[in-house]
Amino acid sequence: MDDRPLVITGNEEMLDELLRVAAAAGIEVTHTDDAGARSAWRTASLVLIDTASVATALAAQLPRRSGVVAVDFAELTGESWNGCVRLGVDRAVVLGNEDDVLIDLLAGTASAGPGGGATVAVISACGGAGASVLCGALATVAERSGRGVLLADCDPWAPGLDVLLGIEDGGGVHWNDLAAPSGRLPADALHRALPTAPVGRGRIAVLCHSRSGGREISPDVVDVVIESGRRAGDLTVVDLPRHPTAAGDAVLEKADLVVLVTTSDVRGCFGAVRIANRLTAAGVMLELVIRGPSPGGIGADDVAGVLGLPILARMRPQPHLARDLENGRAPGSDVRGPLARAAATVLDRVESVGR
Repeated sequence: MDDRPLVITGNEEMLDELLRVAAAAGIEVTHTDDAGARSAWRTASLVLIDTASVATALAAQLPRRSGVVAVDFAELTGESWNGCVRLGVDRAVVLGNEDDVLIDLLAGTASAGPGGGATVAVISACGGAGASVLCGALATVAERSGRGVLLADCDPWAPGLDVLLGIEDGGGVHWNDLAAPSGRLPADALHRALPTAPVGRGRIAVLCHSRSGGREISPDVVDVVIESGRRAGDLTVVDLPRHPTAAGDAVLEKADLVVLVTTSDVRGCFGAVRIANRLTAAGVMLELVIRGPSPGGIGADDVAGVLGLPILARMRPQPHLARDLENGRAPGSDVRGPLARAAATVLDRVESVGR
């Protein structure tokens, strides 16, 4: 039994166009020019039928079913509409004008995973606060628990998460290699195409900028990537730039949790106030990860009081962090270290938000 989407048309030009749309959706379809093919009609997850074939399908007395879409190169006429209504067509789509509708319908038939994936976005209050390192630790701890993870770097002007993880020469796909598809992106295909960083016995897929850098990411691409991870049940960890970008705003709209990382000093407080004011004005709910120690005695509660934000985790310095990073050891690898413990707290919060 084949439950793939079924294309019914005897028009070669229409078949070519529908195969192109299916490819954009990342979906394999079956085809027949026999509009009376009862078995294929029954088992297909979705049926795309050329309006010229509707009369034949009616003559074959095919049973009514859901998930039937009539396709034509032009708006349907009254006679065509009448035939579609009798066949039980759910909707009609004009090929070439509404390809995005077809892509979404086709992509929706894919068995892409368990769903329920989450997105956590991390942003620094100031340079050196440690957002990128926390992102790496989140990915490390999540991967160690057996969860699929995508680590995404949305700051085109930062050194890059690939540099942090020591895989800057690893090749693979980068943000600038991704177009802005109107359909969906299979998570497994994306993971295979990306450079990966070793973490214990596993690996983390990393989506970052090419070495030339400086190129803004399309919000449409961000949407597709995040939705891909969500459908696959993956955790997507996003390192956000401090300055506003269209891509960053797209992440903030979809994130299940947004974490502001700050140091417990005057510089961190001033930077955190500016970031917090901008994001809360946009309706973003922030939670704090505060890194100590404080050189001037400013406590985590003092920082939270100034910002009016809840503390998610307090984090002491990670011993030998700089040395470990230089030697290619991923942040969070020390399961008992402050980084791993803070990351575990953040991940628990992501799970509770999801529930």
